[in-house]
Amino acid sequence: MRLTASLKHALAVAAAVALCLTVGWGQEDDLAKELPRIPAHEPADAPSTFKLHAGFTLKQAAVEPMVHSPVAVCYDADGRLYAVEMRGYPFAEPVPTGGISLLEDADGDGTFEKRHEFLKELSWPTGIVPYDGGVFITSVPDIIYAKDTDGDGKADIRRVVFTGFDDKNVQGLLNGLLWGNDGWIYGAAGTNGGDIVNPSQPGLKPVSVRGRDFRFKPDGSAFEAISGGGQFGHAVDDWGHRFVCSNSNHIRQVVLPARDLERNPALTATTVTTDIAVEGGAGPVFRLSPPEPWRVVRTRQRVADPNFVAKASPSELYAAGFFTSATGVTIYRGSAYAPEYRNNAFVGDVGGNLVHRKIITKNGAILQAKRADEGVEFLASTDNWFRPVNFANTPYGTLMILDMYRETIEHPISIPEPIKKHLDLTSGRDRGRLYELLPDGFKRRAKPTLNKATTVELVQHLADPDAWWRDTAQRLLIEHDDKSAIAPLKDLARSRPNALARAHALWTLSVLGGLDDDLIGTALADAEPGVREQAAKLAGARANSSDAVREALLGLATDPDATVRFQVALALGDVTDPGAAKALALIAAEDASDRWTRTAVLSSIGGRTRALIEALAAKPGFFESNEGRDWLGELAMLIGTENRADDVRAFLDRFAGGQSDPGLARVAVLGLGRGLQRSGGSLRDVLSGPAAGKIAPLFAKAAQVAVGEGAPAARVDAIGLLALGSADDALKVLPDLLDARQPGTVQLAAIQSLAAHPDPRVGPAIVAHWKAMGPAVRREAAEALFTRRERLTALLDGIESKTIAAAELDPARRKGLLVIPDRTIRARAEALLSKEARPDRGAVITQYRKALELTGEPAKGKTVFTKVCATCHRAEGAGAQVGPDLATVTGRSPEDLLIHILDPNREVAPNYLNYVVITVDGRSLSGLIAEETAGAVTLKRAEGALDVVTRKQIEEIASTGLSLMPEGLEQGLDPQALADLISYLRSLQGTSGPGPGPAPAGTSAK
Repeated sequence: MRLTASLKHALAVAAAVALCLTVGWGQEDDLAKELPRIPAHEPADAPSTFKLHAGFTLKQAAVEPMVHSPVAVCYDADGRLYAVEMRGYPFAEPVPTGGISLLEDADGDGTFEKRHEFLKELSWPTGIVPYDGGVFITSVPDIIYAKDTDGDGKADIRRVVFTGFDDKNVQGLLNGLLWGNDGWIYGAAGTNGGDIVNPSQPGLKPVSVRGRDFRFKPDGSAFEAISGGGQFGHAVDDWGHRFVCSNSNHIRQVVLPARDLERNPALTATTVTTDIAVEGGAGPVFRLSPPEPWRVVRTRQRVADPNFVAKASPSELYAAGFFTSATGVTIYRGSAYAPEYRNNAFVGDVGGNLVHRKIITKNGAILQAKRADEGVEFLASTDNWFRPVNFANTPYGTLMILDMYRETIEHPISIPEPIKKHLDLTSGRDRGRLYELLPDGFKRRAKPTLNKATTVELVQHLADPDAWWRDTAQRLLIEHDDKSAIAPLKDLARSRPNALARAHALWTLSVLGGLDDDLIGTALADAEPGVREQAAKLAGARANSSDAVREALLGLATDPDATVRFQVALALGDVTDPGAAKALALIAAEDASDRWTRTAVLSSIGGRTRALIEALAAKPGFFESNEGRDWLGELAMLIGTENRADDVRAFLDRFAGGQSDPGLARVAVLGLGRGLQRSGGSLRDVLSGPAAGKIAPLFAKAAQVAVGEGAPAARVDAIGLLALGSADDALKVLPDLLDARQPGTVQLAAIQSLAAHPDPRVGPAIVAHWKAMGPAVRREAAEALFTRRERLTALLDGIESKTIAAAELDPARRKGLLVIPDRTIRARAEALLSKEARPDRGAVITQYRKALELTGEPAKGKTVFTKVCATCHRAEGAGAQVGPDLATVTGRSPEDLLIHILDPNREVAPNYLNYVVITVDGRSLSGLIAEETAGAVTLKRAEGALDVVTRKQIEEIASTGLSLMPEGLEQGLDPQALADLISYLRSLQGTSGPGPGPAPAGTSAK
């Protein structure tokens, strides 16, 4: 990155200041001197702080006092702007100060001259969308409808439409309301979740949105949980693909709809969204603003080291690095900019005071997003107060950038108390700016007056090059429910002025009840893939009643476009014709390596899994290929989950008979066994019948491979198979594989396979081999002992005999033993655990603080990382991705790192909380919630260990309130080893900043 003279000066000043910082945390007078307040730039001076992409300028559309703390906006049909003002961030208030302002631009020049206080006293408002002359607003815990009926610019209707959204974290609130092309309103539920009810229909069952997003009908008649899972930011592109973002995950696509997954109850999809950034979720960013003084204090030890400063480049002394506060992902859908900007994604990083741009292209069934501006950002500011939290497409084909404009953006829990005393986290609550991003030579189109438009005029606007006009016209047509629009809409669909007009016409006709089979058939043959994709979404429900639609849809199984085939795979789930299975087999063969298409196909084969297997088996060599083996494992799991005796028998005859390929047989039986487990059945029951003789050699071979000297991956595969056979066979082989001399993956596979057996001998076997296990395996062994009651007796026996140290139990598990309903277990746990008190974390920190005075060696620290951290964290490509990649915390001060390592429960980001799931058969499982889908919850633990629990198996789920990261990592380490570890973490390449948490958008990486 090339540095300007002023930037070099800022860096030099920051480094010089930091070099002088040598005081401790407790010296308040010195801290006061080190933490001067950052002055704001007045609106007239703000333009001088920006470095903007060539060919663009920023126009101040509204600045304080016209707008305060804006986080979301929407335009009404006549171009008036509703601005959501989250003044109360980041604290809960006795009397909420959030509100909605209504701004007017009378002369249409792009500057708002008049402000109305539309609605006051809102609690943390975050999102807004227009409807029927008013607006829906997200204001935790509610979704509110408000409307001005007398024209004074103030709402005289205020009605709670839905309520129940949780507010436990200000950076995990519901947000992102937007209209879908199907006439529903969509929203992002954030990370807090909640159980949502409609106050006007108190008898309805609450709808959980934990780990999911939502949609609702604007008349309030329906509310649904849908696929999703972002933090602050929610967008669609021209073809209705949805995007969210959170923290480091700066652009994620929502790929699999919940409705389609729910259609096949045997399918347990573990993920529905994916990072589509080519650079990875935590992509690099290039900020221009100097580090805030309080961040300088947190990193002062780094630059106070003369040896480090002597060899460091300026950028290494500068708070830049990865995305840690991604917010407001938005797709540009206008025509004012050059064509290459259309469908670009814009994402704010409020901690870095910048706007990032992505170019989106197709990548198989999904999309991918690549950095558009190499080495720089589209927009960056030297002003720390610049906080671009969100964006909006305007009626003029431009983008509006929402600048919350705050001195500090950070969750209060993330700032040490001694520093926080010198900050004002509400500073700037009465400031805020709206910037319109204008291209050079911009000519503003006429101000909209769509409330006066006729039906025919609204239909014509569906062909407009700017998305705001198309979306607004479609919304108004749906609101009016005017059947006279059907004829001109059909004419528009046939006249084919442009592809997007045809798509809007199809969806509007569908909502108004005017879509006929001929139009769908024509759309399924459209030259534009996007139109064919939309038509496939609409065709599924009609294919059973229309031969023409069904044949056209089946024909698209060989469409040349992968996104169309993906959508056809989903649509065929509604088609009952036997030809659907053959069409799905064609898609499976064409897209065998695409995991998203695989899930789409599997979602559509409920009740006809066997037919798909037969169709794929007829394709020579399909199942023998690497991709085909993946398909076989998934299909085997479905056969097991469906648990139809005839299908199970036929499946075993085909893949595990005497003449079967041994490799395929192992894949097939392993998948079948796992599926049977999920359905409540057992492969052991199958083995007790006629199939036992056929499969017995397979298990004998698995036992030989498990204890052999072969590749660890093959041994792990064989060990997994032993989890499904008899307990006698497993107990003969698996306990000896728990020895620390075995590869780590083999040890973990052995403990997990043992845990799968309900046999009462498993618990004592695990305890007997405890001392031979390594630390990572002991954590998973403890997990295994907690899964069943009789194993807790074995655990307590181990503690009593000193085989297991009570200190090895993490706080959540200790707490669980002390409150367990079983009185015998509880009394015994109280007696045993009281003898071995849990170490005080404060005392441990004091004991190891001397590490901060020692010189660490990164090379030795890498060895320590491998020993104590790599089970849950990645760094330099090594380790398990359970917690955050440690490259994102490399800029934390040594003291910060020491505290977080030794006291992981002092500050816990919500996405790294430990959860306990109790299953209906009495098992207790724990881990962080890695994914939630319509059918399952995925728990993730150390070494990437996963438990996929179907929702029908869940009896209870609750957070422990504690970090997944265990206490006691210091065991076996001396202060020098800790100093080495800290030195290694701070040497990691790619970032030098601590990663601030954004405004309503997220939390810093833990």
